[in-house]
Amino acid sequence: MIDQSPGVKMTEASVGQGVPVSQLPSGLGRRWIRRRRVEKIPDQPIVHLLRDSDSGALVDQLSDHLGTVVPHVRLDVGGTPAETPRQKSVQIRELLDKAAQGLRDADSWPRIGRLRFRRYALLSWLLKKNLPPTNLAQAPHSHTRQLLREYLRSRRPRRDRQQPQQEAALWESAAQSLPWYLFALSLTFFPLYYAWWVRQGRVARWFMRQRYLSPRESADFPSFAQRLITTPSRWENAEQVRKLLVHAFLTDLAESYTRRLWRWQWVPKDCYPVLLLRNLGDETAGKVLVRLINDVRNETGVPDPLLVIGSGAQPLQDSETPSAPVTLETWPETLQEARRKRSNTAWYVTLRVADEPHSADDEPGVSLGQTSLPLKRSKLLRRIPILLVVLLVLGGGAVYLQQYQQHCGRSWWPWTNTDLWSAGDECVGIADPGYHFSSDIKDENLRNRLINAQQAIEGENDLAEGKNRVDQDQPLPYISIVYFSTLTGKDPDSSTLDGVAAELEGLAKAQEKARMDGGVAIRVVLANGGASMSHAPDVAERIVEYAKGTSPGEPPVVAVVGLGGSWDGTAKAISTLGHSGLAMIGTVTSADVFPKLSRLYHQVGPTNLWESQVVAQHVRNIGVHDVTVYYEEGDLYSKNLAEDIGAQLGDSARLVDPQRSNPSDAVRCSPDSLVFFSGRADQFGKYLNTVQDKCVDPEMRPRLMAGDDTTKFLLDRQLPPGVQLDYIDFTGLRVQEGTDGLVGRGLLAFDAVDLVRQAVRKVTDGQVEVDTTPLNGQAVWYGIARLGENQGGIRANSGPIDFGAPAGQVPVRKAISVMRVVEAGSDGAQPNDRKPVLVMHCGNTPRQTGQCPP
Repeated sequence: MIDQSPGVKMTEASVGQGVPVSQLPSGLGRRWIRRRRVEKIPDQPIVHLLRDSDSGALVDQLSDHLGTVVPHVRLDVGGTPAETPRQKSVQIRELLDKAAQGLRDADSWPRIGRLRFRRYALLSWLLKKNLPPTNLAQAPHSHTRQLLREYLRSRRPRRDRQQPQQEAALWESAAQSLPWYLFALSLTFFPLYYAWWVRQGRVARWFMRQRYLSPRESADFPSFAQRLITTPSRWENAEQVRKLLVHAFLTDLAESYTRRLWRWQWVPKDCYPVLLLRNLGDETAGKVLVRLINDVRNETGVPDPLLVIGSGAQPLQDSETPSAPVTLETWPETLQEARRKRSNTAWYVTLRVADEPHSADDEPGVSLGQTSLPLKRSKLLRRIPILLVVLLVLGGGAVYLQQYQQHCGRSWWPWTNTDLWSAGDECVGIADPGYHFSSDIKDENLRNRLINAQQAIEGENDLAEGKNRVDQDQPLPYISIVYFSTLTGKDPDSSTLDGVAAELEGLAKAQEKARMDGGVAIRVVLANGGASMSHAPDVAERIVEYAKGTSPGEPPVVAVVGLGGSWDGTAKAISTLGHSGLAMIGTVTSADVFPKLSRLYHQVGPTNLWESQVVAQHVRNIGVHDVTVYYEEGDLYSKNLAEDIGAQLGDSARLVDPQRSNPSDAVRCSPDSLVFFSGRADQFGKYLNTVQDKCVDPEMRPRLMAGDDTTKFLLDRQLPPGVQLDYIDFTGLRVQEGTDGLVGRGLLAFDAVDLVRQAVRKVTDGQVEVDTTPLNGQAVWYGIARLGENQGGIRANSGPIDFGAPAGQVPVRKAISVMRVVEAGSDGAQPNDRKPVLVMHCGNTPRQTGQCPP
């Protein structure tokens, strides 16, 4: 729309592009407008419209034209400049206050949102204080900090005058009904927010980085604010104060118009703010304001979106007059040079507007009308919020489903226990209190036994914690031990879970003894490495993180016991745990390679080498010269034991891997031969059937012997009639006095925990305070080394433990037995009589039986 009202012609298309009008006597070309569109925030001139008569009507006409679309404010700056520097600063501040208030309240919310003046509002609020300098005898800047807190609280909107009293009453009432921890949180939140705002807030950081009033002379923002509230126009450079006001005002506008990726829409250039100055003249306050804007832009070099348009009768008188008149066409070409020279007219452009024609003119007056500018959005960014919501929902849902599927335990809250995760059909990792491994197996008796044993450990954990807290006069050493083993199995009927149940029962008994008369409070944490310890390396890393994350008030993790047997995964776990300084004590681990993996590794059971020596002696005792040893190539325990037996028997033994050959081909049907099974108990039944099928005549069957892993099979399953089987047992006499009925692997688990207890007592005895020696894996390792100096070895229920040379790792000649089970139909055995008979009991024990290895 074009207005041909008296004296001026305007269009709405160019407001905010650096030019408010498009057809003026000086001439405004479209080429200049198109060139300015490529910049994010174009350079905005200070336009001075000159007209001899009724120049103020130009400002009113432009204000009506901009309407509610473009944020703008009108100021009357025709007043005389103040005389004193302080009064002049107050005058400029009041003008800028009106400008900020007018732009903030502009009705342009659908296009740009409400303009915010965070920096300027704080600066103006501080300058209004006009307080005397602070007495340094008081706390430094305590009053200033209180003022800053008051300012932050004042930013909350209040609906009426009674709001402060009502708010205080509500807070007091709420404080009485809130729980103490929520009330404490409400008291600490604002101080924390204030501390962050003073040091890291954008406003505070900007004040300490801007160039006016030398902020670096102040130690921090409260120190700089102290200078602002003590009448700086009197005590410091008043011109710097005025420039700081203008700089803060322009910076807030620039931030509001900066294009951000997270904004729904970018601010169109047609909506840049406009400052309309009425009665701008040479001897007016408006001239001071215009020169301040000019100087600040020259000195800071920061672009801002403010377009200043003034109206008056005469141009400003300046010391620097360009050689040729500057127009909007030529102004951008001379701007850079004028800025570098710090010209006080670098941004100043005068435009002469024709006077209003007389009413007798033929040209009728046409109303200018309000502008109607299109809302310009980023085609990409206007879709970003929806895309972000969709991606957030999909991504969050996918992550949750992944955690839900991989997590086990508390399924609805998959992040409650990040140390447990699903691996196939198993739940592996470190359990939280209350979670029970193998609680879903079908065998009711075994399931109940496992759950009861884990509940017993949880009860002992609670009692140990209570014991540690109650006995404050004589506090006990309080430690954590991680039981790391195979707590789930693919075959619930296998010997694995039965042996684990026995070990769990032994752990609870060891905790009880340590708490009652052992002088140590022990907490046991359960960790599952999965079937065959296949996930042991990953779980070992979690154990290391768990041990490092123990807080000072919790019992430190000093050792890992169990280790689940001689598996490849166990070997990798030993290396990981050893490198992290955690002591390890195996129960049924027997592979010869384990001590070489870490100096912090120990075991309470015999080694495969010593077991092979006992087996070889037993073979010689019964006069057999033909031995077939079955083993599994991929099983660390089986292959290691078979190779040790082969080395002990020499040419008398033949090693057979059923995976590579037919097992029945190696069987020799003769009572003078022996078949030794060095595999796992789960596979023993298959090989037993192979021998029976090959040797049908009972009189021609070879002797049968098995390693230590077959114990559970022999006790829980009926052997075929007439079958005699010898097997290795790490505990031999099985139930000994003082073990509370523990059998088999339960004895070894009890001894493993008790060994840790003895090591802790060894390093803490004689200390005045419990915390004198830090309890960790190295302390336990040192304690075990000291225990190894005992005459006769270390006391243990499964037999004395002698680690041999100083800092030895495996028992020397640990007590080991050869047991014999005979089923009905052989040697007069009665039906259902499966009680094992002791054949040999050898090693470091006063109850040695039979002819043992030298």
